Amino acid sequence: MAPPAEILPDSSEALATTESSWTDQGACSAVCALILDDRRYNVQDESQPSSNRRRPLPPSLYAEIVAPFLRFDAPLPNMLYAFGGRNQRKGPLNAVEMFDTWHGNWVPCPSMPTRRAGSAAAVLPDGRFIIVGGYDEKGIAEGLLASCDIYDPRVPCWEKDGAKPISRARWGHGCAPLGGKVYVVGGCSLQPNAQAQEASMETLRCCEVYDPEKDSWAACSPLQIPRSGSRVVALDDRYLAAIGGCDDVFGRAETQATVEIFDIRSGHWTLLAGELLNPRTTAAAAAIDGRRLLVVGGAPSLSSAEVYRVDVDGARRNRFSSEEEPQVFTSQAIKDMPDGRMGCQAALINLPGPGDKYPMATRKSVVIIGGERCDEGGTDYPRVRQFANVPVFDVETGEWRTDAAVPTMAAQRTAVALCVGVGRITSPLPANMGSRSDSFTLA
Repeated sequence: MAPPAEILPDSSEALATTESSWTDQGACSAVCALILDDRRYNVQDESQPSSNRRRPLPPSLYAEIVAPFLRFDAPLPNMLYAFGGRNQRKGPLNAVEMFDTWHGNWVPCPSMPTRRAGSAAAVLPDGRFIIVGGYDEKGIAEGLLASCDIYDPRVPCWEKDGAKPISRARWGHGCAPLGGKVYVVGGCSLQPNAQAQEASMETLRCCEVYDPEKDSWAACSPLQIPRSGSRVVALDDRYLAAIGGCDDVFGRAETQATVEIFDIRSGHWTLLAGELLNPRTTAAAAAIDGRRLLVVGGAPSLSSAEVYRVDVDGARRNRFSSEEEPQVFTSQAIKDMPDGRMGCQAALINLPGPGDKYPMATRKSVVIIGGERCDEGGTDYPRVRQFANVPVFDVETGEWRTDAAVPTMAAQRTAVALCVGVGRITSPLPANMGSRSDSFTLA
């Protein structure tokens, strides 16, 4: 999010609100006038004699004194949403948390109408979110979902079954928007006409695309390799990247180091010649620019991280081709994530830089949400630890933040769905509440 001194002059409508805690009703207008005045002097208006110029007010005054009291009618961008997931004690959840990048707090949102773990989410062209598939409290077979709920962050409210269901119910799939449509990629599903039991599950190559204008799903080109636990991200408004995953979850279960690219122009998936440094499934992945992907963690509870450079010119349509193919440098190892985990997700948002405070969120950052770690520990039963803390990767420095840039979430969970979009900000929580987990109830 831009600093207040850059955003407020263009948000006069947002400042005109009756819900205000200013003691002076003219205070908002006065603050806007000050900011505009600061802007004028910042551009060195030579028409004004130097004796008439004053020094601009420090940005910290706006960030620490003014910003916490502002009220906005319109939602603001750069808000991060975590939908559902699976909690070790509660099972699949309908809980929703939004990270408010204005105040730097996690806040509860209206609960989902359907409990979902292993689902996926994407932003629709009109700014609403679509939550696709997954499984509910009945489990991965009997509770397998094809339904799609819609969340409108502007209201905010849910529309149960707000979009047509996908034709093939699935969980562990990837999902991303591209070209005004939403693509659902791979995952696990029941074999056609099979009993609802784990023995009947298969890992999918098939993909579907949703057209919001027609409210309809259609089949699209299948993956080269079946993938569940793959992460799918959009690149340059033209490509989708399907990263890693497992090709046979209920069989020999080979974890993939491969990356596939979908080109919206050709309508086909192709394998890239270069692979990840480590095979990964249920890792966290986010595009940090039009060609580079940050890929972190994954089964079995990895802490390793790498920056993978997508080379679309190095794509190959058939991995079994005998033709000689040029191998290019594609991935570089970076410092390990603080906590090894699998079942995590990643998102790119703007945060305050080191030493800055909210709402001065101008630093491009990748946040890692949720996940779990399974430790054998020499006991008869593995010990599972789920995560609520949020590691932050600073794209500018290429390092993991050591400060508490993002507070701990209220809910420990894995297999969560993420989206970044607009959201309504609220009054800051009282100082004695912060982000306490007891202020948020797992439904």
